[in-house]
Amino acid sequence: MNARFVQPEILDRLPDDAPAAQRSRRDLRMINRLLGNERWFRRVLAPRLRRGERLLEVGAGDGMLGLGLMEAGLGTVAGLDLVRRPASWPERAPWFQTSVFQFMSWTDYPVVIGNLIFHHFDADELAVLGAQLNRGARLIVVSEPLRSPHAARLFSLLCPLMRADPVTRHDGRVSIEAGFRGGELPALLRLDPKVWTWRVDETLRGACRLIAERRS
Repeated sequence: MNARFVQPEILDRLPDDAPAAQRSRRDLRMINRLLGNERWFRRVLAPRLRRGERLLEVGAGDGMLGLGLMEAGLGTVAGLDLVRRPASWPERAPWFQTSVFQFMSWTDYPVVIGNLIFHHFDADELAVLGAQLNRGARLIVVSEPLRSPHAARLFSLLCPLMRADPVTRHDGRVSIEAGFRGGELPALLRLDPKVWTWRVDETLRGACRLIAERRS
């Protein structure tokens, strides 16, 4: 796999209560567990958060990641997504039902996290999002699909084992083709190395993970 190829995903166009959407979200929860994403976010965030800092999850979806982080005592997480507030989302935690490109309160959240969301955006959109993050974020923590033949093979082997819905099978392939490798994500976000330090890891399970911190 060479250049990123960003295509629409079926789940993004389905109503929240559509049976296929519900099955695909079930599959996504299983994939997240297999990737160890929540455990990774907890491990990365716990030593890096400062007292009283506000967290924003971009593409919060069904709220499972943010809920897990709040239950782990990592503070209040605000959710940002096009879908409506999940019924399980606590009243004390803000929920913004809007596009990342219409959201106006970036500077209120020094910690921004994203799980399987940044790959939805093309290069121009990532540059716009990066400009917002550059305005006020101190810490950016992101886990995305790794764009590699190995990740694609793993996903194709996993689908029959988990009895994945056809929506998941399509969207997973599309997600990997739109994923990242190496330093692509910080470059596409246009993070300035004079302002930021960052680390990117590629995992054997098929994740590309970014931890970016603003220099003091």
